[in-house]
Amino acid sequence: MAENVELERVQGLMIFLASAANGLENLLGSGAPSITFRAGRSAGLKAARDAPPERDVDKALPLVWNEMAKLGIRWAFEPYKKHAAAAHWTTNQAGELRLQLVFRHCMVRSALFRYGHPQRLSLCHMNHGLFCGLLEKICGQRCRLDIDHAGENACIKTLTLEQKA
Repeated sequence: MAENVELERVQGLMIFLASAANGLENLLGSGAPSITFRAGRSAGLKAARDAPPERDVDKALPLVWNEMAKLGIRWAFEPYKKHAAAAHWTTNQAGELRLQLVFRHCMVRSALFRYGHPQRLSLCHMNHGLFCGLLEKICGQRCRLDIDHAGENACIKTLTLEQKA
């Protein structure tokens, strides 16, 4: 019973955030996703860590999940590849490593659907920034998360490890 009350409270907060994100997008226009990504990334970089850094990104991804769970975020993700693909990791034309991830059970996606607000905008980018900030803090590699598919049941995103300058 108490869990249902807490879930309803969080869902109510997410609806509020969806409406606030809509207002932010109306006010700032196309710059809103960049601003919210940066805010999320800053929060991820500031998050406390108990474990030592992990340079292997495959080993760092479960640590990102653990850090999100400590923040109360249950944003399940796993590597994704099409059956015909030889490997999870690929390299783009710029030589950057890329990995597709499938994200399920996203509270942001659920709140956006309930509010009637489209995906792929500022609230999604805030989540992406948090994910990237945590990953950067853990493995020391700057990254970005791009949406390939935003669906009702799951989203597929590409994690790109940026080249070091």
